[in-house]
Order: sequence, then C-alpha cells, then structure tokens
Amino acid sequence: MKKIVILLTATMLTACADTGPLQVMQGILGYIPPPEETTIAEELKMEFQRCEKIDPNRNCAQIAYDVVRTIKGLDPRKVPKGVVIILEGDVDVESSEKEDNKQPEK
Repeated sequence: MKKIVILLTATMLTACADTGPLQVMQGILGYIPPPEETTIAEELKMEFQRCEKIDPNRNCAQIAYDVVRTIKGLDPRKVPKGVVIILEGDVDVESSEKEDNKQPEK
C-alpha cells in the first residue's frame, strides 16, 4: 500500500511540474473549459460557409445573419440589397467628387 501511495504521489508531482496543479485537478474532476468567444464577423463567416456547404442556391447571407443575430442577441434587420464595390489601393476623393459634379455635355 505504501508503494502505491508513493507511486501515485510521484506521478502527480511529475504531472504538476509539466502542466500545473490547477490543470491536473481540473483533469481529475472532469472540468471542461467554455468555448472560445468569437466575434460577430467570425460567426457570420462560419455560418455562411456552413450554409454554402448545405445548399449554395439558398439565400445564405440572410440565413447566416439570422442565426448570428439570434446567437449574439442583435436587433432584427434584413440584409441590405445592392452591390458592394471594394477598391484596392489609394483612392483620390477630390478627383472622384469632381467627376461626379461634372455637367453632361450637350
């Protein structure tokens, strides 16, 4: 019996040296850490990809938004319709405003 206690003590001390006593106790007691907190953007991306894998013909943007809205407790709103243009590089705001204000020639 004394050998078993010594062996058990030596095993626990080596386990504590590598991982720490708190982690050893959590492992013995069956502690499960909570899932990592994700951002809204990460959740939207994961839900959109999940929807695309199931059926790419569905309105996955709206479905992903509805799921994330429910999970994160956001206000209900529809996904706006339209086109998003992403410009890469430097954009000269002054020249684009001048072009917008130009009168069409007759």
